[in-house]
Amino acid sequence: MTIEEFEAGDWIDRLARALPGLTEAQKPYLEEYRKRNPRVHSVVGDGDGNQPVFPLNDLRDLYAIARHSHVFGEQEHYAPLLAVLNPVRYLLYSHPTLASVVGRIIGKDNFYMQILGSGNLTSATDLIAGLMARASELSRDRFRAAATELNAFLSQGGQGESVSVPGALDVGYDAVLFWGLTLKERVEVADGMAMLPFEQVQTFVDRSLVEELAPPGSEFHRWQSVGAVVRPFRWKPMFSRAGYEREPEPTNSEPFFQEAQIFLELLAVTHATPVLRLAMLPRCITRSASRLLGLEHHNGSFHRGRPAQGFAKCPELATEALAEAQEAFEIRQGERYGRMAPIVGRLAEALARDGQFMSEDRILDVAISLERMYELDQGEVSFKLKTRAAYFLESDTEARLRVFKDVGEFYGARSKIVHNSRKKRGAAEGRGAAFKKGFDVARRSVIKLLQDGPPPDWNEMVIAGGN
Repeated sequence: MTIEEFEAGDWIDRLARALPGLTEAQKPYLEEYRKRNPRVHSVVGDGDGNQPVFPLNDLRDLYAIARHSHVFGEQEHYAPLLAVLNPVRYLLYSHPTLASVVGRIIGKDNFYMQILGSGNLTSATDLIAGLMARASELSRDRFRAAATELNAFLSQGGQGESVSVPGALDVGYDAVLFWGLTLKERVEVADGMAMLPFEQVQTFVDRSLVEELAPPGSEFHRWQSVGAVVRPFRWKPMFSRAGYEREPEPTNSEPFFQEAQIFLELLAVTHATPVLRLAMLPRCITRSASRLLGLEHHNGSFHRGRPAQGFAKCPELATEALAEAQEAFEIRQGERYGRMAPIVGRLAEALARDGQFMSEDRILDVAISLERMYELDQGEVSFKLKTRAAYFLESDTEARLRVFKDVGEFYGARSKIVHNSRKKRGAAEGRGAAFKKGFDVARRSVIKLLQDGPPPDWNEMVIAGGN
């Protein structure tokens, strides 16, 4: 059958009518198979432990055994199942896309399916098992809905354009999994990038990976402190005859991952809280799309980021801090951001410090950042820093005095560390308070410098009365 002769609606209707009968016919065989071949099943769903598991892999194996039952002398046993299964196979192969890739030799009807550069041999019965698995996730007219989705994956529109798949199953993601902020809904960032809360992330990231990467105890807060920065893209599987696999189109996700890291650093600084990149996950697709195509889940590669420590629930994404991060992100290609990028990175690093010398290292990070921002060199560094920060950030005397004192307290803690003061022992609590004051000055300075840029001359700014 040619593409021009193919009637998608009729193909979908016939599949929708045939699948319920196959569902009934396979029940005793599937029960028998699972008794003979017990295996540990992972839960696919919202993670509450109550959703039943559809045995996709078991069903694929059962169909394969039935198809080759003549080899083991069990053809008679499986004849009732094959009587229903084979017509569905032939119906599936009547789709022009599959008809063009099925082998010419009877019984050798496997074909090659490639998803985003990763491929494997598959068959019509694998796709039928996928239809069953996908239908189990749906509530209304489920067999027709699953068949409609599969047809969209198999079809091309006019002039080679892809047909959109219902339910956006053909939307994939480059993603950076992070920990440190609580999101309640999707947030658009810029240039097609978005932030997703955990409940949306788990549609394409396996829970086991999150459990491996997130801090112990995160599950007690329902993983709300885990999210992802993503850039969605459209994809379609590629089908070809076995032995005639096509080379995948080259992709380059590196720019996205670099930009996502920039945005996470900005979020950390504007929120004054650690925001850690747990993993980079290129070319993810949803679990439902994988299962429809007969795969338990198409897990792509991932690149591990920084281990996170912590137990308490992380702060919620704040509207003002998000706006500040987005505004700075918009100018990331400009000269002004280029000058500030090392400072933003160092401040984000200060928040993420851990280990034996954490309280000292983070103060030194902030001190280096402040000295670079206020263009300080040798001679009266402490006084110049206090004065320049006070006049740059504030306009009234009382507020300037407060900044002057805060910077003085912070720089005193820095000096004790640098000069190995005997008084620094046992002063971790004092260093913590000094760090908060110093970081707040640094955070406000970064935002203002990104928004307005530095004054032409710092000394003249002070003499003229500040900002």
